[in-house]
Amino acid sequence: MPEASVPPSGLRPPLLVSADNLVKTFGDKRALNGVSFSVPAGQICGLLGPNGSGKTTFFRLLMGILKATSGRLTVDGLDAFDDRVELKRTIGFLPDEPVFYAYLSARETLQLSAAMHGLDVPATMASIQPLMDRMQLTAEIDNYAEEYSRGMKKKLGLLLALLHRPKLLILDEPTNGLDVEGTHLFYELIVDIAAQGTTVLFSTHLMDQVARLCSHAVVIDRGALVAKGSIEALRAAHGEKSLEDVFRELTQTPAAP
Repeated sequence: MPEASVPPSGLRPPLLVSADNLVKTFGDKRALNGVSFSVPAGQICGLLGPNGSGKTTFFRLLMGILKATSGRLTVDGLDAFDDRVELKRTIGFLPDEPVFYAYLSARETLQLSAAMHGLDVPATMASIQPLMDRMQLTAEIDNYAEEYSRGMKKKLGLLLALLHRPKLLILDEPTNGLDVEGTHLFYELIVDIAAQGTTVLFSTHLMDQVARLCSHAVVIDRGALVAKGSIEALRAAHGEKSLEDVFRELTQTPAAP
Protein backbone atom coordinates (compact mmCIF):
# COMPACT_ATOMS: atom_id res chain seq x y z
CA MET A 1 0.00 0.00 0.00
CA PRO A 2 1.46 3.45 -0.84
CA GLU A 3 2.55 5.70 1.99
CA ALA A 4 1.66 9.35 2.52
CA SER A 5 4.33 11.83 1.53
CA VAL A 6 6.59 13.17 4.28
CA PRO A 7 7.87 16.76 4.26
CA PRO A 8 11.63 17.29 3.97
CA SER A 9 13.57 17.06 7.23
CA GLY A 10 13.44 20.25 9.26
CA LEU A 11 10.34 21.60 7.51
CA ARG A 12 7.08 21.52 9.42
CA PRO A 13 3.80 21.76 7.53
CA PRO A 14 1.44 24.55 8.64
CA LEU A 15 -1.34 23.73 11.07
CA LEU A 16 -4.65 23.12 9.37
CA VAL A 17 -6.81 22.34 12.42
CA SER A 18 -6.19 24.00 15.76
CA ALA A 19 -8.28 23.59 18.94
CA ASP A 20 -7.33 25.82 21.86
CA ASN A 21 -8.94 25.17 25.26
CA LEU A 22 -12.19 24.19 23.54
CA VAL A 23 -15.27 23.95 25.77
CA LYS A 24 -18.80 23.01 24.74
CA THR A 25 -21.63 22.75 27.23
CA PHE A 26 -25.24 21.65 26.88
CA GLY A 27 -26.98 22.99 29.97
CA ASP A 28 -25.08 21.57 32.94
CA LYS A 29 -23.29 18.96 30.86
CA ARG A 30 -19.79 19.58 29.49
CA ALA A 31 -19.47 17.64 26.25
CA LEU A 32 -15.96 19.01 25.72
CA ASN A 33 -13.83 20.34 28.55
CA GLY A 34 -10.73 22.36 27.65
CA VAL A 35 -9.62 20.30 24.64
CA SER A 36 -6.45 21.51 22.91
CA PHE A 37 -4.64 19.89 19.98
CA SER A 38 -3.60 20.63 16.41
CA VAL A 39 -3.40 18.74 13.13
CA PRO A 40 -0.77 19.81 10.56
CA ALA A 41 -1.61 19.95 6.86
CA GLY A 42 -1.29 16.61 5.09
CA GLN A 43 -1.51 14.49 8.25
CA ILE A 44 -3.81 11.49 8.73
CA CYS A 45 -5.00 11.79 12.32
CA GLY A 46 -7.35 9.52 14.23
CA LEU A 47 -9.84 11.06 16.66
CA LEU A 48 -10.47 8.29 19.19
CA GLY A 49 -12.72 7.86 22.17
CA PRO A 50 -15.51 5.67 23.58
CA ASN A 51 -19.14 6.32 22.72
CA GLY A 52 -20.22 9.57 24.33
CA SER A 53 -16.67 10.87 24.67
CA GLY A 54 -17.29 14.05 22.65
CA LYS A 55 -16.11 13.05 19.15
CA THR A 56 -19.41 13.88 17.44
CA THR A 57 -19.63 17.19 19.29
CA PHE A 58 -16.14 18.07 18.11
CA PHE A 59 -17.02 17.24 14.50
CA ARG A 60 -20.15 19.40 14.72
CA LEU A 61 -18.06 22.28 16.04
CA LEU A 62 -15.54 21.74 13.27
CA MET A 63 -18.31 21.81 10.66
CA GLY A 64 -19.74 25.05 12.07
CA ILE A 65 -23.00 23.34 13.07
CA LEU A 66 -22.41 24.18 16.74
CA LYS A 67 -20.68 27.14 18.37
CA ALA A 68 -18.11 26.59 21.11
CA THR A 69 -19.06 27.78 24.59
CA SER A 70 -15.49 29.03 25.00
CA GLY A 71 -12.06 28.50 23.52
CA ARG A 72 -11.13 28.67 19.86
CA LEU A 73 -11.33 26.25 16.94
CA THR A 74 -9.85 27.17 13.58
CA VAL A 75 -9.46 25.49 10.20
CA ASP A 76 -6.83 26.91 7.86
CA GLY A 77 -6.74 30.02 10.04
CA LEU A 78 -10.50 30.60 9.87
CA ASP A 79 -12.88 30.39 12.81
CA ALA A 80 -14.91 27.19 12.53
CA PHE A 81 -18.18 28.94 13.44
CA ASP A 82 -17.80 32.59 12.46
CA ASP A 83 -16.32 31.68 9.05
CA ARG A 84 -18.40 28.54 8.53
CA VAL A 85 -19.81 29.60 5.15
CA GLU A 86 -16.34 30.18 3.72
CA LEU A 87 -15.10 26.95 5.28
CA LYS A 88 -17.66 24.92 3.32
CA ARG A 89 -15.18 25.25 0.44
CA THR A 90 -12.37 23.87 2.60
CA ILE A 91 -13.99 20.91 4.36
CA GLY A 92 -15.36 17.62 3.05
CA PHE A 93 -17.40 15.47 5.44
CA LEU A 94 -18.46 11.83 5.31
CA PRO A 95 -20.94 11.03 8.10
CA ASP A 96 -21.41 7.57 9.54
CA GLU A 97 -24.87 7.36 7.96
CA PRO A 98 -25.03 9.38 4.71
CA VAL A 99 -28.52 10.58 3.80
CA PHE A 100 -29.53 11.58 0.28
CA TYR A 101 -32.46 13.33 -1.36
CA ALA A 102 -35.28 10.98 -2.28
CA TYR A 103 -35.96 10.51 -6.00
CA LEU A 104 -32.54 11.77 -7.08
CA SER A 105 -30.12 9.42 -8.75
CA ALA A 106 -26.54 9.28 -7.55
CA ARG A 107 -25.49 11.20 -10.67
CA GLU A 108 -28.08 13.91 -10.00
CA THR A 109 -26.96 14.07 -6.37
CA LEU A 110 -23.37 14.69 -7.45
CA GLN A 111 -24.44 17.25 -10.04
CA LEU A 112 -26.55 19.11 -7.49
CA SER A 113 -23.68 19.19 -5.00
CA ALA A 114 -21.27 20.46 -7.65
CA ALA A 115 -23.70 23.25 -8.56
CA MET A 116 -24.16 24.19 -4.90
CA HIS A 117 -20.38 24.50 -4.55
CA GLY A 118 -20.37 26.83 -7.56
CA LEU A 119 -18.36 24.38 -9.66
CA ASP A 120 -18.54 23.76 -13.39
CA VAL A 121 -20.84 20.73 -13.32
CA PRO A 122 -19.79 18.93 -16.55
CA ALA A 123 -16.09 19.53 -15.82
CA THR A 124 -16.45 18.33 -12.24
CA MET A 125 -18.30 15.18 -13.27
CA ALA A 126 -15.58 14.44 -15.81
CA SER A 127 -12.84 15.00 -13.23
CA ILE A 128 -14.34 12.54 -10.72
CA GLN A 129 -15.05 9.83 -13.29
CA PRO A 130 -11.77 7.97 -12.60
CA LEU A 131 -12.54 7.95 -8.87
CA MET A 132 -16.10 6.84 -9.60
CA ASP A 133 -14.72 3.95 -11.66
CA ARG A 134 -12.23 3.06 -8.94
CA MET A 135 -15.01 2.94 -6.36
CA GLN A 136 -17.10 0.73 -8.67
CA LEU A 137 -20.01 3.18 -8.73
CA THR A 138 -20.21 3.89 -12.45
CA ALA A 139 -22.59 1.03 -13.29
CA GLU A 140 -25.02 2.15 -10.56
CA ILE A 141 -24.63 5.92 -10.95
CA ASP A 142 -28.08 6.48 -12.49
CA ASN A 143 -29.92 4.50 -9.80
CA TYR A 144 -31.66 6.21 -6.90
CA ALA A 145 -29.09 6.95 -4.19
CA GLU A 146 -31.60 6.16 -1.43
CA GLU A 147 -31.87 2.60 -2.78
CA TYR A 148 -28.13 1.96 -2.47
CA SER A 149 -26.77 -0.50 0.07
CA ARG A 150 -25.07 1.00 3.10
CA GLY A 151 -21.66 0.34 1.59
CA MET A 152 -22.62 1.99 -1.70
CA LYS A 153 -23.96 4.99 0.21
CA LYS A 154 -20.61 5.29 1.97
CA LYS A 155 -18.81 5.31 -1.38
CA LEU A 156 -21.16 7.94 -2.81
CA GLY A 157 -20.78 9.97 0.37
CA LEU A 158 -17.01 9.92 -0.03
CA LEU A 159 -17.34 11.09 -3.63
CA LEU A 160 -19.52 13.98 -2.46
CA ALA A 161 -16.99 14.85 0.26
CA LEU A 162 -14.17 14.98 -2.30
CA LEU A 163 -16.11 16.72 -5.07
CA HIS A 164 -14.75 20.22 -4.34
CA ARG A 165 -11.19 19.10 -3.54
CA PRO A 166 -11.26 20.00 0.17
CA LYS A 167 -8.17 20.78 2.22
CA LEU A 168 -9.66 18.88 5.18
CA LEU A 169 -11.51 15.57 4.91
CA ILE A 170 -13.52 14.54 7.99
CA LEU A 171 -14.60 10.91 8.19
CA ASP A 172 -16.94 9.54 10.86
CA GLU A 173 -16.66 5.74 11.14
CA PRO A 174 -15.96 5.56 7.39
CA THR A 175 -15.79 1.78 6.94
CA ASN A 176 -19.04 0.90 8.72
CA GLY A 177 -21.09 -1.03 6.17
CA LEU A 178 -18.17 -1.79 3.86
CA ASP A 179 -17.14 -5.32 2.99
CA VAL A 180 -13.51 -6.49 3.03
CA GLU A 181 -12.87 -5.32 -0.53
CA GLY A 182 -14.50 -1.95 0.12
CA THR A 183 -12.49 -1.47 3.32
CA HIS A 184 -9.22 -2.22 1.52
CA LEU A 185 -10.18 0.28 -1.19
CA PHE A 186 -10.85 2.85 1.52
CA TYR A 187 -7.34 2.29 2.92
CA GLU A 188 -5.79 2.91 -0.47
CA LEU A 189 -7.90 5.98 -1.20
CA ILE A 190 -7.16 7.67 2.14
CA VAL A 191 -3.42 7.20 1.77
CA ASP A 192 -3.55 8.50 -1.82
CA ILE A 193 -5.67 11.51 -0.79
CA ALA A 194 -3.26 12.42 2.03
CA ALA A 195 -0.27 12.00 -0.31
CA GLN A 196 -1.85 14.66 -2.54
CA GLY A 197 -1.87 17.11 0.39
CA THR A 198 -5.35 16.66 1.89
CA THR A 199 -5.51 16.54 5.69
CA VAL A 200 -7.60 13.64 7.00
CA LEU A 201 -9.24 13.52 10.43
CA PHE A 202 -11.34 10.46 11.13
CA SER A 203 -12.99 8.67 13.99
CA THR A 204 -13.24 4.90 14.27
CA HIS A 205 -13.60 2.24 16.93
CA LEU A 206 -11.29 -0.08 14.96
CA MET A 207 -7.77 0.34 16.30
CA ASP A 208 -6.25 -1.66 13.45
CA GLN A 209 -7.43 1.06 11.06
CA VAL A 210 -5.70 3.70 13.15
CA ALA A 211 -2.49 1.68 13.38
CA ARG A 212 -2.53 1.07 9.63
CA LEU A 213 -3.48 4.52 8.39
CA CYS A 214 -2.67 7.19 10.96
CA SER A 215 0.64 8.79 11.82
CA HIS A 216 -0.94 10.52 14.84
CA ALA A 217 -3.95 10.16 17.11
CA VAL A 218 -5.94 12.25 19.57
CA VAL A 219 -7.78 10.44 22.37
CA ILE A 220 -10.65 12.02 24.28
CA ASP A 221 -12.69 10.51 27.08
CA ARG A 222 -15.72 12.04 28.81
CA GLY A 223 -15.06 15.32 27.02
CA ALA A 224 -11.44 15.68 28.10
CA LEU A 225 -8.23 15.19 26.17
CA VAL A 226 -6.35 12.20 27.59
CA ALA A 227 -3.59 11.73 25.01
CA LYS A 228 -2.23 13.09 21.74
CA GLY A 229 0.83 12.46 19.61
CA SER A 230 2.32 10.05 17.15
CA ILE A 231 1.20 6.43 17.20
CA GLU A 232 4.77 5.37 18.00
CA ALA A 233 5.00 7.79 20.94
CA LEU A 234 1.65 6.70 22.36
CA ARG A 235 2.67 3.05 22.24
CA ALA A 236 6.14 3.76 23.65
CA ALA A 237 4.62 5.62 26.61
CA HIS A 238 2.66 2.48 27.45
CA GLY A 239 5.42 -0.10 27.22
CA GLU A 240 5.03 -0.80 23.47
CA LYS A 241 1.60 -2.32 24.01
CA SER A 242 -0.83 -2.69 21.13
CA LEU A 243 -2.77 0.41 20.21
CA GLU A 244 -5.96 -1.31 21.36
CA ASP A 245 -4.46 -1.93 24.82
CA VAL A 246 -3.21 1.66 24.96
CA PHE A 247 -6.71 2.89 24.12
CA ARG A 248 -8.21 0.72 26.87
CA GLU A 249 -5.76 2.05 29.44
CA LEU A 250 -6.33 5.66 28.45
CA THR A 251 -10.12 5.40 28.48
CA GLN A 252 -10.43 2.73 31.15
CA THR A 253 -12.37 0.62 28.67
CA PRO A 254 -12.69 -2.94 30.03
CA ALA A 255 -11.25 -5.73 27.94
CA ALA A 256 -13.66 -8.02 26.12
CA PRO A 257 -14.39 -11.27 27.99
